[in-house]
Amino acid sequence: MKLMDPSRYAELKASGHLPSPQGVAFAIIKLMQRDDYQVNDLVHLVQSDPAIAGRILKFANAAAFSSGRAIVSLSKAIIALGAFRVRDLVLAFSILHSNRSGTCANFDFSAFWSHSLATAIACKNIAPLAQIAAEENFTTGLLSSVGELALASIFPKAYSEVLVQAGGDREWLLTLEQSAFATDHRELGATMLTEWGLPEIMVTATYHCEAPNESGFPDGSRYQLLTRSLHFSRALADICIAPDEQRWSMVPDLFTNGAHLGILAADLTLMADRVVQEWQEWGHNLQLKTRELPPFADLLVSTPPLNRRETFSDVDSNASQSATGPHLRILLVGLPQLGAAALAADLEGDGHTVRHAENGMDGLIMALREAPEVVIADLDAPEIDGLSLCRSLRESPLGKDIHVMLIADLEDESRVLQAVESGADDVLFMPVTVSLLRLRLRTAERLQLLRLEIRRGRNANIHSSDEWADTHQRLVKAALTDPLTQLPNRRHGLDFLASEWVFARANNLPLACMMLDIDHFKSINDRYGHDAGDALLRRMGEVLRRCARTNDLVFRYGGEEFQLICPNTELPAALRIAERIRRSVEKEHFVFEEQLIAATISIGVAAIKPAHANSEALVQDADRALYRAKDGGRNRVEK
Repeated sequence: MKLMDPSRYAELKASGHLPSPQGVAFAIIKLMQRDDYQVNDLVHLVQSDPAIAGRILKFANAAAFSSGRAIVSLSKAIIALGAFRVRDLVLAFSILHSNRSGTCANFDFSAFWSHSLATAIACKNIAPLAQIAAEENFTTGLLSSVGELALASIFPKAYSEVLVQAGGDREWLLTLEQSAFATDHRELGATMLTEWGLPEIMVTATYHCEAPNESGFPDGSRYQLLTRSLHFSRALADICIAPDEQRWSMVPDLFTNGAHLGILAADLTLMADRVVQEWQEWGHNLQLKTRELPPFADLLVSTPPLNRRETFSDVDSNASQSATGPHLRILLVGLPQLGAAALAADLEGDGHTVRHAENGMDGLIMALREAPEVVIADLDAPEIDGLSLCRSLRESPLGKDIHVMLIADLEDESRVLQAVESGADDVLFMPVTVSLLRLRLRTAERLQLLRLEIRRGRNANIHSSDEWADTHQRLVKAALTDPLTQLPNRRHGLDFLASEWVFARANNLPLACMMLDIDHFKSINDRYGHDAGDALLRRMGEVLRRCARTNDLVFRYGGEEFQLICPNTELPAALRIAERIRRSVEKEHFVFEEQLIAATISIGVAAIKPAHANSEALVQDADRALYRAKDGGRNRVEK
């Protein structure tokens, strides 16, 4: 990650146009820079802005939803979320409130915030996969593009020209920004978020989220998961704000991005629909424009939108030369003047299946119930005319892919454009000959086959994404699991410890760490063989997993050493847990090839202290306590 040159950043701040926290948000940041701040002071500040207080309560209740208890007290909400998360949420809402509009002509401020909100909500929903709290991930998503907002605010005219030159190419945009402003939106955004005090992992993720493959983060690491979750959330937000005609082609890439996080297609569609619903609700609350979207399951199986203005006249003159005729399910609607019975007989003679509805209302019901491939309707069908019938079909997922032909009198040429705009694929003029109709039906069949082929390719793409998601899940699990004991490995465990360390420090919570070592393990290997030693390690892993609490994490540290992380645990409680583990191991019967192996364990326990500079210092304290336990005779617990 590259931050801006400090002197250049100071110049931009001096302009007075750089987005920055205002009012309550600024006061909260100043308050929490003090070592002696009190939660009550934070509560009073948040209470001074009723709108922000309401949003904090909404978030606290969303976070506590599974408990079934509503949080109505602002102080309890702040305690539940944690002071630093509240600070970050208030900061994000402050930036949104203060920068809703601007003078950069080609920067759509409304679309920017709508996209940022959708990204934030997607981040909140995918937070468990990113191994980060939902509220932290929400803030990350909402501010992930703040660098672009800053450039549009500081250099409105020049940035407007840059956006035109970039033409939507994100890589080219970065190059143009560097050339014009000696920085780009990634650097500027990361520098701003760092100055505002957001956690380094969140800042790093926003910097790399546009090109996660180039970040170089190890597979399965928290940095990679957070970066990819943000990349996925932005892709989902792209779909949310995209025009209808562009949305269809964007869906497969979303499923591919989801596969990189191990999200299966069925889970993704449910999550995406939930995100859209929350986006619309929050958009209403924050007075941001949102869109109506069809269910993602419908987007997944739909065919591409066709240019109706072109298809009705695009007739393949060679279609009539096909060796075999088409076999379509056809519905005739309101065609008495054509002699519907005679027309149906001719079409059935060509191998089609034909049904007839005398009026537009019956035709609409039959079309939605039976899903014919082609509807041939009179423009002046009774009860519901051809235009209304066509519009109704296009508004329904069941009718949008039906090939609709409307039949008009020659005097109705002025209504042709209306027919096309209502969604008709073809318009025929009276009198309609059977040979002309056969030709147009060949075109309809070719379009249906094209749709079917596209759907098959699309489904194959999604199926491949599911296979990749499943493979990804297995690979990540393998990368984070010790193959012998099936416990989390050292890399996974230390990642977990680093995360819990940050959370504990930010919220003034306790945290305990234990180092556990099998006594005389070398002697066991020498006496019974390495196979026996491996069997003992596997069994020891099972015992430790059984003894650990739900929120604790036990992992293999290396060799015969294990480590146990106990979040929100004071030293006295950790010592009691360690003693329970020691007794359980002492009583356990370890058997290998009918040989009973006596095994005990020594445990060193440490808890977080103000003097600890980082999580490594906590581990070192636990390790020193372990050595005291071994020096004191083994099979004991020391602190």
